[in-house]
Amino acid sequence: MAAHTTDVIIIGGGIAGCSAAYFLTQTGHTVTLIEKDSIAAHASGYAFGVLLPRLMDDRSNPVDALTGHSLDLHRQIATELAAEGEDLRRQKASVLLALNETDAEQYRSLYRSGSSFIGDVRWLEYGELSHIEPRISPKIPGGVYLGDSAEISPDQYTNALWRAAERRGSNLVSAEVESVSSTGSQSVTVQADGQEYSAGRVIVAAGPWSARLLENVGMAVPVEPLKGQIVRLKAPGPEMRVSLWWGGDYAGSKPDGLLWCGTTEERVGFDEKPTDNARYGILSSANGVLPFLKNAEVVQQTACLRPVTVDGLPLIGSIPGDDSIIVATGGGRNGIVLGPALGRVAADLAGSREPEVDVSFLGPSRFAV
Repeated sequence: MAAHTTDVIIIGGGIAGCSAAYFLTQTGHTVTLIEKDSIAAHASGYAFGVLLPRLMDDRSNPVDALTGHSLDLHRQIATELAAEGEDLRRQKASVLLALNETDAEQYRSLYRSGSSFIGDVRWLEYGELSHIEPRISPKIPGGVYLGDSAEISPDQYTNALWRAAERRGSNLVSAEVESVSSTGSQSVTVQADGQEYSAGRVIVAAGPWSARLLENVGMAVPVEPLKGQIVRLKAPGPEMRVSLWWGGDYAGSKPDGLLWCGTTEERVGFDEKPTDNARYGILSSANGVLPFLKNAEVVQQTACLRPVTVDGLPLIGSIPGDDSIIVATGGGRNGIVLGPALGRVAADLAGSREPEVDVSFLGPSRFAV
């Protein structure tokens, strides 16, 4: 049977894969995206979706540079999608809360030395903070206000990226990839549900499932799942005007009318089931910061698997010795923030263009034996 042929095959329908398709089709490339479930069926469909701005501007750090590039792309994409009738981004401030005086003094010190802060950044003592959200516990001494924070619905956003790519001719294949093989000369074959697909380049953006797909091309990629859970609440009173962050947790009112609280970091393999223990832990943390949530009703609890590398850094680049296979994953808890940049860099590499940011330190070669 003849292979289905395209310029680029993308494996994975999350934000990185759909961003890559979006940018590739803007430059006239033909794209086939293969996804075993549906667009945004996993981590990209269940994330919190708040885009926190960078506090400090250090473009010499490769992750900071990639993050800054991605936040710029988020703004660009939002403008482009709005012109096509997809208004998906809204500005909404965030506050990084200090849980105690030790944290508060560290934040105050950081703020006082913050000559390189980006945008609207302010330290708020509790009295000032209570004017923004009076239901915050008086035990909270203050927080760092980030006025340039923004919010998207990751599920809607990722699907909008794909629809834009599809309007420009991209093709979606609902199938499970069985193998990826390469001749090493810009010729790749992908087997999926008994069908064969060929392309000049392939982008593996399959989240924590990427490691398995790359095994048969001899590349050991140490990407594993990090489970995260979110509880959605029907809360009394008005919606919160800001998103709140403390420790590794957060809370914020969303356009669906619910207040979302998270999250967890669980290394439990590929188990995607929500758990009672996670719900109790999330609610306990949230109630300590926002006591009014003790009267909230749990409407939904979700769980997803974020892709993380063993060194905690994103993974973007061609595999050693074969530029026909490109990996784009490893965003972890910052997957939504980093998604557009991972997709853009992957699209640049697949289109034989030099990426706008240096990702040489973030490529698969750092794991090569």
